[in-house]
Amino acid sequence: MKVRCEYCAGPELKFLSNLDMMHMMERALRRAEIPYALSEGFNPHIKLSMGTVLPVGLWGKNEYFDLELTKNVAPEWFVMQLNSVLPAYIKINRMIEIDSKEPALMKTVNAAGYSFVVKGVSQSELQQQLDNLIKMPVFLVKSRGKKKDVDKDLKPGIYKIEVKGQEDSVIINLTVAIGEPVNIRFDELKDLLLSAGIREENLTDVYRKANYIKIEENYFTPLEKVV
Repeated sequence: MKVRCEYCAGPELKFLSNLDMMHMMERALRRAEIPYALSEGFNPHIKLSMGTVLPVGLWGKNEYFDLELTKNVAPEWFVMQLNSVLPAYIKINRMIEIDSKEPALMKTVNAAGYSFVVKGVSQSELQQQLDNLIKMPVFLVKSRGKKKDVDKDLKPGIYKIEVKGQEDSVIINLTVAIGEPVNIRFDELKDLLLSAGIREENLTDVYRKANYIKIEENYFTPLEKVV
């Protein structure tokens, strides 16, 4: 049985590396007595495949991992068992069974949603700054990836920019490409927002809101059946 899980990794975990996250999940699987499958060879390991890497400095609302099991289990039991041993700031939301031949998350997730929390600025002022940005023919920033300090145009890879008011803050939601046509990093998005006139001291939080499988103009979560 192969399953896919959706979980939330809270702000307390934003400085945890992807490897540390995987080790935490492996320890929880053992403590919860989940019937996980092991690889073969001299150094067997749990057949656990984490999704797209959550960058250090971010927390995630909807993250995913795949896991192979040695026998069928009920989703409700699985979620309850794992949540009973995980730290309070990480929670399994849902689990579903997937086909054993389902492609890995890293190969199918090609878009992400990032949310920037802004305080001390009105929604109308923020919207005006972003409207001015959207009119620009290119969104140039210095690359934060392998080719550091090379000019990089983010515009082809930014699909949506939305502004939403929330209590005493304003949320900027950006839906962007992962991989093609351009791989967009959250720190590059931050540089873009700063170039639009948003002050760094007003950016109080940033998190990954969602991971998507984008097909044409449609967005699916990794738990949805993609036809």
